[in-house]
Amino acid sequence: MNVTFRKVGGFYHVFDDDIYILNYLFNYKIINNRVGFPISAINKVINTLEEKKINYQLDSNIIDFKKKNNYQKYAEKGKTKYNFKIDIEKIYDKLELLSSKDLKEILNFIESKLNA
Repeated sequence: MNVTFRKVGGFYHVFDDDIYILNYLFNYKIINNRVGFPISAINKVINTLEEKKINYQLDSNIIDFKKKNNYQKYAEKGKTKYNFKIDIEKIYDKLELLSSKDLKEILNFIESKLNA
């Protein structure tokens, strides 16, 4: 498995599980099951992938770390982070509908758990 970059105009795009890796490492937004970033950022992205030993393909160049490839590890970390973010956004939307009193009660409970 490797991160595959597709050039679209002045941007590179990634799809499939690659989106979770780039979201995890760079906080790039996932929009319509893809992540895009400007061409000018490709060196930063490539350097980080190499540092983390994540296989990638850019144009006809394939960088393969063989058995040291961490693609799956970072894809799983990225999925977990992204799913937590979605869950938190859902909770936030529900919290906005609460009265001030109920919201304060829930926030106090959360703070007590975080400070325990």
